[in-house]
Amino acid sequence: MFCVAPPESEAKMNITKGGLVLFSANSNSSCMELSKKIAERLGVEMGKVQVYQEPDRETRVQIQESVRGKDVFIIQTVSKDVNTTIMELLIMVYACKTSCAKSIIGVIPYFPYSKQCKMRKRGSIVSKLLASMMCKAGLTHLITMDLHQKEIQGFFNIPVDNLRASPFLLQYIQEEIPDYRNAVIVAKSPASAKRAQSFAERLRLGIAVIHGEAQDAESDLVDGRHSPPMVRSAAAIHPSLEIPMLIPKEKPPITVVGDVGGRTAVIVVVVTNTIPHEIQKLQCPKIKTVDISMILSEAIRRIHNGESMSYLFRNIGLDDT
Repeated sequence: MFCVAPPESEAKMNITKGGLVLFSANSNSSCMELSKKIAERLGVEMGKVQVYQEPDRETRVQIQESVRGKDVFIIQTVSKDVNTTIMELLIMVYACKTSCAKSIIGVIPYFPYSKQCKMRKRGSIVSKLLASMMCKAGLTHLITMDLHQKEIQGFFNIPVDNLRASPFLLQYIQEEIPDYRNAVIVAKSPASAKRAQSFAERLRLGIAVIHGEAQDAESDLVDGRHSPPMVRSAAAIHPSLEIPMLIPKEKPPITVVGDVGGRTAVIVVVVTNTIPHEIQKLQCPKIKTVDISMILSEAIRRIHNGESMSYLFRNIGLDDT
């Protein structure tokens, strides 16, 4: 009896069980490139779907293969037109739901509107609204990366896996920056100091913080609750109701807190292939792209095969941002 080895293509298909469909939600180059890399690592073909804009800018989605009873993974990166990106995702999710997909998992490395996760005066918590819309459309699971605030996971009533890109960024620093042990991790603002500290502690490096940049775009002048009375007189205002006026903020000149003299400054900026940044790379040759398709494809494989996700969260503490 002779044993014939299966072709290479069939061997790749053994990486995942059957019944998996992988879609790319839009046609921008960043999303398509990332989707192809994930598909190649999984050993599967990209699902057939057509996503386009009507002349009146309405989004139309046509699923061009059967998804009945299958695990559907929809990869969506956020382009400059974030609202169109969201509609593409929602319509595709709903199309798969009405086509009787077994499960619909969104792979959204950068979650849009994640910075609007807290109540700001008379604003709204938009990230919670978006989470509700995704769940209502039919999403059953979400894979994302480095949420602006990890508490955003609580806005969903479905499982959320918040993966981290930091292992790939740390690996890049160790392998690509000459004499990285003489470097210093620089936080671009006090708000990012916690993330910079996490990087510095893992690399056994020092830390510096750039101080003086604007931290919040809010203006008290446009909020009626902070408006002074129109008439300031004893008859109009009781003396006991006088409220001390808060001293307005004044941005100090930009300064660096920490020792960076004679060292390589590594500024914490997440630059991965999860969002389009081709134009920025042309403007600044120092921007380097780190590929994170490996961890996304492994997360997809584990979810599809019903395996534990704990391996992807090794050495990540509760205090890690």
